[in-house]
Amino acid sequence: MRLEWLEDIVAIFESDSLNEAAHRRYLTQPAFSRRVRSIEDYLGVELMDRSRKPARPTGTLVEQEERLRRLSADLKSLVVDLRKADRQVSSRVVIASQHAITTSLLPGLIADRLATLGYTLRLRSANRSECWGMLITKEADLVLTYKSMAELAHPPEEYMEELIISKEDLIPVGSAGMRPQIEGGHLPMIGYPSDVFLGKLIETEVSPHIPEGISTEVTVETALTVAAMQIAANGVGIAWIPRSMLENLPSRSGLVSYSDLLPTPRIATTATRLIGRKSDAEERIWAELSNRDHP
Repeated sequence: MRLEWLEDIVAIFESDSLNEAAHRRYLTQPAFSRRVRSIEDYLGVELMDRSRKPARPTGTLVEQEERLRRLSADLKSLVVDLRKADRQVSSRVVIASQHAITTSLLPGLIADRLATLGYTLRLRSANRSECWGMLITKEADLVLTYKSMAELAHPPEEYMEELIISKEDLIPVGSAGMRPQIEGGHLPMIGYPSDVFLGKLIETEVSPHIPEGISTEVTVETALTVAAMQIAANGVGIAWIPRSMLENLPSRSGLVSYSDLLPTPRIATTATRLIGRKSDAEERIWAELSNRDHP
Protein backbone atom coordinates (compact mmCIF):
# COMPACT_ATOMS: atom_id res chain seq x y z
CA MET A 1 0.00 0.00 0.00
CA ARG A 2 1.37 3.40 -0.99
CA LEU A 3 1.79 6.08 1.66
CA GLU A 4 -0.28 8.57 -0.32
CA TRP A 5 -3.18 6.09 -0.36
CA LEU A 6 -3.03 5.72 3.41
CA GLU A 7 -3.04 9.50 3.72
CA ASP A 8 -6.09 9.62 1.42
CA ILE A 9 -7.93 7.20 3.68
CA VAL A 10 -7.01 9.19 6.81
CA ALA A 11 -8.31 12.33 5.08
CA ILE A 12 -11.63 10.51 4.51
CA PHE A 13 -11.86 9.68 8.22
CA GLU A 14 -11.22 13.31 9.11
CA SER A 15 -13.71 14.77 6.61
CA ASP A 16 -17.49 14.87 6.29
CA SER A 17 -17.47 14.29 2.54
CA LEU A 18 -15.24 13.25 -0.36
CA ASN A 19 -15.19 16.88 -1.46
CA GLU A 20 -13.77 17.97 1.92
CA ALA A 21 -11.27 15.08 1.86
CA ALA A 22 -10.16 16.11 -1.63
CA HIS A 23 -9.60 19.66 -0.37
CA ARG A 24 -7.44 18.32 2.48
CA ARG A 25 -5.36 16.41 -0.09
CA TYR A 26 -5.10 19.44 -2.42
CA LEU A 27 -6.96 17.62 -5.20
CA THR A 28 -10.14 18.24 -7.13
CA GLN A 29 -13.10 16.13 -6.11
CA PRO A 30 -13.12 14.10 -9.38
CA ALA A 31 -9.36 13.43 -9.10
CA PHE A 32 -9.73 12.35 -5.49
CA SER A 33 -12.64 10.07 -6.36
CA ARG A 34 -10.47 8.41 -9.02
CA ARG A 35 -7.73 7.88 -6.40
CA VAL A 36 -10.25 6.21 -4.08
CA ARG A 37 -11.40 3.94 -6.93
CA SER A 38 -7.76 3.00 -7.59
CA ILE A 39 -7.32 2.00 -3.95
CA GLU A 40 -10.50 -0.06 -4.04
CA ASP A 41 -9.39 -1.79 -7.25
CA TYR A 42 -6.00 -2.59 -5.70
CA LEU A 43 -7.53 -3.99 -2.49
CA GLY A 44 -10.57 -5.62 -4.11
CA VAL A 45 -12.73 -4.05 -1.40
CA GLU A 46 -15.17 -1.13 -1.48
CA LEU A 47 -14.11 1.59 0.93
CA MET A 48 -16.98 4.03 0.42
CA ASP A 49 -20.70 3.49 0.88
CA ARG A 50 -21.94 5.40 -2.15
CA SER A 51 -25.59 4.63 -1.44
CA ARG A 52 -25.40 7.49 1.07
CA LYS A 53 -25.24 11.16 0.18
CA PRO A 54 -22.60 12.25 0.83
CA ALA A 55 -20.73 8.96 0.51
CA ARG A 56 -19.23 7.72 3.79
CA PRO A 57 -16.65 5.06 4.73
CA THR A 58 -17.98 1.51 4.83
CA GLY A 59 -18.30 -0.28 8.14
CA THR A 60 -15.38 -2.52 7.14
CA LEU A 61 -13.14 0.53 6.67
CA VAL A 62 -14.28 2.15 9.92
CA GLU A 63 -13.40 -1.01 11.84
CA GLN A 64 -9.79 -0.63 10.66
CA GLU A 65 -9.56 3.12 11.30
CA GLU A 66 -7.17 2.96 14.26
CA ARG A 67 -4.92 0.45 12.52
CA LEU A 68 -4.84 2.47 9.29
CA ARG A 69 -4.06 5.70 11.14
CA ARG A 70 -1.22 3.99 13.00
CA LEU A 71 0.09 2.45 9.77
CA SER A 72 0.04 5.84 8.03
CA ALA A 73 1.90 7.51 10.92
CA ASP A 74 4.47 4.71 11.11
CA LEU A 75 5.11 4.78 7.37
CA LYS A 76 5.51 8.57 7.35
CA SER A 77 7.94 8.27 10.24
CA LEU A 78 9.87 5.59 8.36
CA VAL A 79 10.12 7.81 5.28
CA VAL A 80 11.42 10.70 7.40
CA ASP A 81 14.01 8.46 9.07
CA LEU A 82 15.15 7.02 5.73
CA ARG A 83 15.56 10.47 4.22
CA LYS A 84 17.42 11.68 7.29
CA ALA A 85 19.75 8.67 7.13
CA ASP A 86 20.31 9.27 3.42
CA ARG A 87 21.26 12.90 4.10
CA GLN A 88 23.69 11.76 6.78
CA VAL A 89 25.27 9.18 4.48
CA SER A 90 25.49 11.63 1.59
CA SER A 91 27.28 14.12 3.85
CA ARG A 92 29.84 11.54 5.00
CA VAL A 93 33.06 10.93 3.12
CA VAL A 94 35.32 7.96 3.82
CA ILE A 95 39.02 8.67 3.37
CA ALA A 96 41.55 5.84 3.46
CA SER A 97 45.21 6.73 3.83
CA GLN A 98 48.56 5.13 4.51
CA HIS A 99 49.47 4.99 8.20
CA ALA A 100 52.21 7.62 7.89
CA ILE A 101 49.86 10.06 6.13
CA THR A 102 47.15 9.46 8.73
CA THR A 103 49.48 10.43 11.55
CA SER A 104 51.36 13.29 9.91
CA LEU A 105 49.83 15.11 6.95
CA LEU A 106 46.12 14.31 7.28
CA PRO A 107 45.39 15.92 10.69
CA GLY A 108 46.60 19.30 9.49
CA LEU A 109 44.82 18.90 6.16
CA ILE A 110 41.55 18.24 7.98
CA ALA A 111 41.98 21.10 10.44
CA ASP A 112 43.06 23.69 7.88
CA ARG A 113 40.96 22.78 4.85
CA LEU A 114 38.40 20.00 5.19
CA ALA A 115 36.72 20.38 8.59
CA THR A 116 35.35 23.82 7.70
CA LEU A 117 33.24 22.28 4.91
CA GLY A 118 30.90 20.81 7.52
CA TYR A 119 30.90 17.19 6.38
CA THR A 120 31.51 14.06 8.41
CA LEU A 121 34.86 12.44 7.63
CA ARG A 122 35.46 8.78 8.37
CA LEU A 123 39.14 7.87 8.33
CA ARG A 124 40.55 4.45 7.51
CA SER A 125 44.27 3.70 7.88
CA ALA A 126 46.07 0.91 6.03
CA ASN A 127 49.06 0.17 3.84
CA ARG A 128 49.03 1.44 0.26
CA SER A 129 47.73 -1.69 -1.46
CA GLU A 130 44.95 -2.03 1.11
CA CYS A 131 43.97 1.63 0.58
CA TRP A 132 43.60 1.05 -3.15
CA GLY A 133 41.67 -2.13 -2.44
CA MET A 134 39.19 -0.14 -0.33
CA LEU A 135 38.83 2.34 -3.18
CA ILE A 136 38.11 -0.37 -5.77
CA THR A 137 35.53 -2.07 -3.53
CA LYS A 138 34.03 1.37 -2.72
CA GLU A 139 34.72 1.02 0.99
CA ALA A 140 36.47 4.39 0.67
CA ASP A 141 35.45 7.42 -1.39
CA LEU A 142 39.01 8.56 -1.89
CA VAL A 143 42.48 7.50 -0.80
CA LEU A 144 45.61 9.41 0.14
CA THR A 145 48.78 7.52 -0.68
CA TYR A 146 52.47 8.09 -1.34
CA LYS A 147 54.00 7.76 -4.77
CA SER A 148 57.57 7.92 -5.90
CA MET A 149 58.63 10.48 -8.50
CA ALA A 150 59.03 7.62 -10.99
CA GLU A 151 55.45 6.49 -10.38
CA LEU A 152 54.14 10.00 -10.96
CA ALA A 153 55.46 9.83 -14.50
CA HIS A 154 52.79 7.21 -15.27
CA PRO A 155 49.14 8.33 -15.47
CA PRO A 156 46.58 6.65 -13.19
CA GLU A 157 44.31 3.89 -14.47
CA GLU A 158 41.65 5.13 -16.87
CA TYR A 159 38.89 4.58 -14.29
CA MET A 160 40.66 6.74 -11.68
CA GLU A 161 41.55 10.39 -11.28
CA GLU A 162 44.42 11.70 -9.21
CA LEU A 163 45.59 14.87 -7.49
CA ILE A 164 49.05 15.67 -6.19
CA ILE A 165 48.59 17.04 -2.69
CA SER A 166 52.23 17.66 -1.81
CA LYS A 167 55.81 16.65 -2.48
CA GLU A 168 58.41 16.16 0.22
CA ASP A 169 61.75 14.53 1.04
CA LEU A 170 62.14 11.13 2.64
CA ILE A 171 64.80 12.08 5.15
CA PRO A 172 67.41 9.75 6.71
CA VAL A 173 67.38 10.47 10.44
CA GLY A 174 68.98 9.07 13.54
CA SER A 175 70.53 10.11 16.83
CA ALA A 176 73.46 12.53 16.82
CA GLY A 177 75.79 9.72 17.88
CA MET A 178 75.30 7.87 14.58
CA ARG A 179 77.57 10.15 12.54
CA PRO A 180 80.92 8.55 13.52
CA GLN A 181 79.60 5.09 12.54
CA ILE A 182 78.39 6.26 9.15
CA GLU A 183 81.56 8.21 8.41
CA GLY A 184 83.51 5.13 9.52
CA GLY A 185 81.79 3.04 6.85
CA HIS A 186 79.04 1.26 8.83
CA LEU A 187 75.34 2.07 8.37
CA PRO A 188 72.82 0.34 10.68
CA MET A 189 69.37 0.79 9.13
CA ILE A 190 65.79 0.67 10.38
CA GLY A 191 64.19 -1.17 7.47
CA TYR A 192 60.68 -1.50 6.14
CA PRO A 193 59.19 -4.76 4.79
CA SER A 194 59.75 -5.19 1.07
CA ASP A 195 56.01 -5.57 0.40
CA VAL A 196 55.14 -2.03 1.60
CA PHE A 197 55.70 1.22 -0.28
CA LEU A 198 58.59 2.55 1.81
CA GLY A 199 60.31 -0.83 1.76
CA LYS A 200 60.22 -0.90 -2.05
CA LEU A 201 61.36 2.72 -2.20
CA ILE A 202 64.36 2.01 0.03
CA GLU A 203 65.28 -0.91 -2.25
CA THR A 204 65.04 1.11 -5.49
CA GLU A 205 65.97 4.67 -4.56
CA VAL A 206 68.08 4.46 -1.41
CA SER A 207 70.13 1.26 -1.28
CA PRO A 208 71.56 1.58 -4.83
CA HIS A 209 72.76 5.11 -4.00
CA ILE A 210 74.47 4.51 -0.66
CA PRO A 211 78.00 6.00 -1.05
CA GLU A 212 80.77 3.55 -1.82
CA GLY A 213 82.68 2.40 1.21
CA ILE A 214 79.62 2.29 3.47
CA SER A 215 78.32 -1.16 4.38
CA THR A 216 74.68 -1.47 5.42
CA GLU A 217 72.98 -3.67 7.98
CA VAL A 218 69.25 -3.82 8.72
CA THR A 219 69.10 -4.00 12.51
CA VAL A 220 65.32 -3.63 12.92
CA GLU A 221 62.43 -3.95 10.49
CA THR A 222 58.98 -2.40 11.01
CA ALA A 223 56.09 -1.40 8.78
CA LEU A 224 55.26 1.60 11.01
CA THR A 225 57.08 4.86 10.33
CA VAL A 226 56.26 6.19 13.80
CA ALA A 227 57.94 3.16 15.35
CA ALA A 228 60.92 3.49 12.98
CA MET A 229 61.32 7.13 13.98
CA GLN A 230 61.26 6.37 17.69
CA ILE A 231 63.70 3.47 17.31
CA ALA A 232 66.05 5.72 15.34
CA ALA A 233 65.82 8.39 18.04
CA ASN A 234 67.16 5.81 20.49
CA GLY A 235 70.36 5.34 18.48
CA VAL A 236 69.60 1.94 16.98
CA GLY A 237 70.00 2.96 13.34
CA ILE A 238 69.01 5.31 10.54
CA ALA A 239 65.36 5.50 9.44
CA TRP A 240 63.98 7.18 6.34
CA ILE A 241 61.02 9.30 7.43
CA PRO A 242 58.72 11.66 5.46
CA ARG A 243 59.52 15.29 6.25
CA SER A 244 55.87 16.02 7.17
CA MET A 245 56.04 13.40 9.92
CA LEU A 246 59.22 14.88 11.34
CA GLU A 247 57.63 18.32 11.36
CA ASN A 248 54.29 17.31 12.87
CA LEU A 249 55.08 14.67 15.50
CA PRO A 250 56.70 15.45 18.87
CA SER A 251 58.63 12.15 18.87
CA ARG A 252 61.13 13.71 16.45
CA SER A 253 63.11 15.05 19.44
CA GLY A 254 66.66 13.69 19.51
CA LEU A 255 66.73 13.09 15.77
CA VAL A 256 69.11 14.70 13.33
CA SER A 257 69.14 14.57 9.56
CA TYR A 258 71.84 12.72 7.65
CA SER A 259 70.82 14.01 4.22
CA ASP A 260 74.35 15.37 3.77
CA LEU A 261 75.69 11.80 3.85
CA LEU A 262 72.87 9.59 2.60
CA PRO A 263 70.34 9.48 -0.27
CA THR A 264 67.22 11.60 0.26
CA PRO A 265 64.56 10.65 -2.30
CA ARG A 266 61.47 12.70 -3.03
CA ILE A 267 57.94 11.33 -2.59
CA ALA A 268 54.49 12.73 -3.36
CA THR A 269 51.23 12.46 -1.46
CA THR A 270 48.39 11.88 -3.91
CA ALA A 271 44.62 11.78 -3.64
CA THR A 272 42.89 9.21 -5.84
CA ARG A 273 39.21 8.48 -6.51
CA LEU A 274 37.15 6.47 -8.96
CA ILE A 275 35.63 8.29 -11.91
CA GLY A 276 31.83 8.47 -11.76
CA ARG A 277 28.90 10.17 -10.09
CA LYS A 278 29.73 11.69 -6.70
CA SER A 279 27.83 13.17 -3.78
CA ASP A 280 28.00 16.90 -3.16
CA ALA A 281 30.20 16.21 -0.12
CA GLU A 282 32.73 14.22 -2.17
CA GLU A 283 32.81 16.88 -4.88
CA ARG A 284 33.41 19.73 -2.45
CA ILE A 285 36.17 17.89 -0.62
CA TRP A 286 37.83 16.97 -3.92
CA ALA A 287 37.54 20.59 -5.06
CA GLU A 288 39.18 21.76 -1.84
CA LEU A 289 42.01 19.28 -2.31
CA SER A 290 42.33 20.58 -5.89
CA ASN A 291 42.69 24.16 -4.72
CA ARG A 292 46.36 24.87 -5.46
CA ASP A 293 46.02 28.44 -4.12
CA HIS A 294 45.21 27.19 -0.62
CA PRO A 295 48.24 27.06 1.68
